[in-house]
Amino acid sequence: MRVLFLLVGEPHHLFHSIPIAAELVRQSGVEVEIAVSGEEHHALLARFLETCPELQKTKITTLSASRWRAAFAATPLSRWQMRVPTLLSALPYLRGFDAIVVPERTTTAIRRFLGKRTKLIFTPHGAGDRAIMLDPRDALFDFVLVAGEKSEQRLLDAGTIRPGAYAVPGYVKLDYLGRFDPKTERSFANDRETILYAPHFRPELSSWDRYATPLIEAFRAQDRYNLIVAPHIRLFHTSGASERRAWEALVEPGKIIIDTGSEKLTDMSYTREADIYLGDVSSQVYEFVTNPRPCVFLNAHDADWRGNPDYAFWNMGEVVRDDAVLPAIDRARILHPGYLAAQRDGIRSSFGKVEGAAERSAQAITQYLSAQLPRDRAA
Repeated sequence: MRVLFLLVGEPHHLFHSIPIAAELVRQSGVEVEIAVSGEEHHALLARFLETCPELQKTKITTLSASRWRAAFAATPLSRWQMRVPTLLSALPYLRGFDAIVVPERTTTAIRRFLGKRTKLIFTPHGAGDRAIMLDPRDALFDFVLVAGEKSEQRLLDAGTIRPGAYAVPGYVKLDYLGRFDPKTERSFANDRETILYAPHFRPELSSWDRYATPLIEAFRAQDRYNLIVAPHIRLFHTSGASERRAWEALVEPGKIIIDTGSEKLTDMSYTREADIYLGDVSSQVYEFVTNPRPCVFLNAHDADWRGNPDYAFWNMGEVVRDDAVLPAIDRARILHPGYLAAQRDGIRSSFGKVEGAAERSAQAITQYLSAQLPRDRAA
């Protein structure tokens, strides 16, 4: 049984798939390989090789879009727009596996070219509430690993997963970080509470364009809180060095951190450290409330959110519509007891049983493949 863990998306996707690869390596009769599409994947992969020594003998292949590069010479594509050309170039290699495990949906573009032998398995990179989780491409996967019962029910209702073609093993990222990186480090050497501002990257949903600059200036003018500005890692993906420097120039040592692209944006360093969460629609909030703490949400687009399942997480803290952010932060701790039940229910339904999630994911994959593959290839 040959299983490939394929990574052509953002590096932070590794947290949702590579721990499963490590567990699968331990199972007899399974040959595991990893394929990546960029050096940024190798940088984070080194972390997994250190914490999961069973992966050190695993074959790692770097894919290239060289076969298709000439076809796109007239219209140069960005690093992320090259995903499909990279996948097309790799088809002869990809067809050699019994299953390909991916944490993104772009790979479904080549589903019809893989043939019936190769099963495509999805391990989603997040457990948020927004409608993006209801993607029709999910129905193209042969098997799906769903973190918790909330996503399970919504996907079943949408018809994008099918009974017998999915499992609910728990949230792999939390399982991995809880076992191998449980520490929390402080970014500020003072006694002030730390606020984490974690805006989404899509302009039509994010509070970034409307709130970021006045919010930073408001925190600069006060002495009660520290501020960590840690947007979704994709917010600065297409930004040039000058734009990044302009935002980083707003940093105030000892009070304000602005992170435009470090590993801390993805490994829960900031969500563990902060005392209060300030955000909009990023699913990061669920990782934050694994240790329940006060939250404030910015309704920058006047969304009619009450009763809307796409905004279920806004029931875990106060939602503000105007620029009165600091007053909301000031009362967040006082109001927090009223949101505790919603936070605890959100954690349970979103992440399921966390401990052992990677192992259960690996077992679900082998059980599924063993039932699907001919006996001579399942052994």
